[in-house]
Amino acid sequence: MSESCMTKIYIPKIVRENMLYLIGLGLKGDDIPYSGIEAVKKCSKVYCETYTSILGIEKEKLEAILGVRINFLKRKDVEEKNFIIEEAEKENICFLVPGDPLAATTHIDLVLRARKRGIDVKIIHAASIFSAVSETGLQLYKFGKTASIAYPEEKFFPKSFYDTIISNKERGLHTLLLLDIKAEEKRYMSPDEAFEILGAVDKNGIIKKIVVVSRVGRDDQKIIYGDMNDLKSYKYGDPPHCIIIPGELHFMEEEFLNFFKVKK
Repeated sequence: MSESCMTKIYIPKIVRENMLYLIGLGLKGDDIPYSGIEAVKKCSKVYCETYTSILGIEKEKLEAILGVRINFLKRKDVEEKNFIIEEAEKENICFLVPGDPLAATTHIDLVLRARKRGIDVKIIHAASIFSAVSETGLQLYKFGKTASIAYPEEKFFPKSFYDTIISNKERGLHTLLLLDIKAEEKRYMSPDEAFEILGAVDKNGIIKKIVVVSRVGRDDQKIIYGDMNDLKSYKYGDPPHCIIIPGELHFMEEEFLNFFKVKK
């Protein structure tokens, strides 16, 4: 049979209707981008996590703003279970994250698992602590590696954050320190708890000046700068908090920080 006589069979392209949306809620929890609100309307189910940061808005108020019922998840629901992925294979699923959706590595793992299953993933970014710390006046391009201070436990006292501080200081860079959150236990590390840990590892007194950033982006945010010993008696209020160990300061950075300097 000649090629011209052969019947051509049309195979339609399969268009996937399902999508997994990872949407940032911003610093306050209600700073969701307009594109994120539109995406929520397309989804059959909406999930939200509160274990990487603190949701700065009442759950009921967030549901009222978005007009949907939100299923709030624990860490193990996302990291150890696969129901979000399985549901996203069949329908549009939304996963809300305080701050920016990919600031936490556990959510990068979620994206990888979804894409390995052939699921389309859409990321909708929002403001996070990694950009908001610029409100201190410290220049973002002068920040080095970020580290976390974890709660010490029996036979477990991680000190790698201190190596990060030293490495950044040697290069004149600032260090952003994220304070531990154990949401299921309702434990949120305070600056005073962090100071105690810093004092225990900084035997040579390398850490002098510190910036404490509390509830950044919210109406009651606080930024305090000074010597660690002077900051120990300060009242910081509710979490979340983070700490910055400044590196070499440009004169403009130093001038800016003086607006937040604690009075002895």
